[in-house]
Amino acid sequence: MSANFEHYKVFYYVAKYKNFTRAANALLTSQPSVTCYIQNLENVLGCKLFIRSKKGVVLTSEGELLYSYVAPACMQFMQGEEALKERLGKQIEQINVGATQMAMHSYLLAGLHQFKEQFPQVRLNIFTYNTPQTLSELKAGKIDLGIITTPFYCDENIKSVKVKTFCSLLAGGKKYEEYSGKTSYLSELSTLPLITMSNVTTTFAFFQEFYHNCGLVMQPAIEVAGIDLILPVIVQNLGIGFVPEELARPALEKGEIVEIKLHEQIPERSICIVSDSRRPLSSAAKQLQQMLEGDCP
Repeated sequence: MSANFEHYKVFYYVAKYKNFTRAANALLTSQPSVTCYIQNLENVLGCKLFIRSKKGVVLTSEGELLYSYVAPACMQFMQGEEALKERLGKQIEQINVGATQMAMHSYLLAGLHQFKEQFPQVRLNIFTYNTPQTLSELKAGKIDLGIITTPFYCDENIKSVKVKTFCSLLAGGKKYEEYSGKTSYLSELSTLPLITMSNVTTTFAFFQEFYHNCGLVMQPAIEVAGIDLILPVIVQNLGIGFVPEELARPALEKGEIVEIKLHEQIPERSICIVSDSRRPLSSAAKQLQQMLEGDCP
């Protein structure tokens, strides 16, 4: 096997983002596919190009040398392609949107469907991040708009518009049915295994604060990377966990999970659209922003 431009293009994006998942998002492909390309390239070249770290990957000395040649070439190719499209009148306007999984499923998808019906020629690149990552990508200019969930903290340059509120409930699998017919204090459930989002997410911080306000310390038994993973783990009777009511409702109606009512009231959370006031949006991105924000103040 010999390496082709696609291998070097994947290498360029992994080196640029220092993360396989983020490179996959940028390339609109899967993380396993990116990994396969890099492994094949390393086999062809006979050397390691990346070293894994806690934050992602870093280039080896051989990788640094290769990147110094590949990066200018990739940029030239991409700039040439865009210049040719412009000359031929085929310039395609693109919008890069970052969203949390909750915001994606609960709000963004319906808005995107409406937008694509009106603007079918605009290319949409959708990336899923947690809230801190979305804000980071927005500040770095890598996305045009972010759709995130509270709580979050941002500087004065970030415009935030609240578009929807949602509630969460505490749920367990059928194994915890004995708790569904009564209302419990959170402290009474402290011995049950708790399933949460990972500790780098705002959802984790939100419920950690909720426990703190109840005079308790949150002690997860299982942490998952995405909101879509909590329900399957709960269904398998591996513990209890907080789930957005909108996502939990189908499983409740099917009898796959039970709701555990609390004396303590779980605060509402919000979905917000964020943009960077320092960077003007394209006309298409403005249209999408206005459509998503609707009549919100």
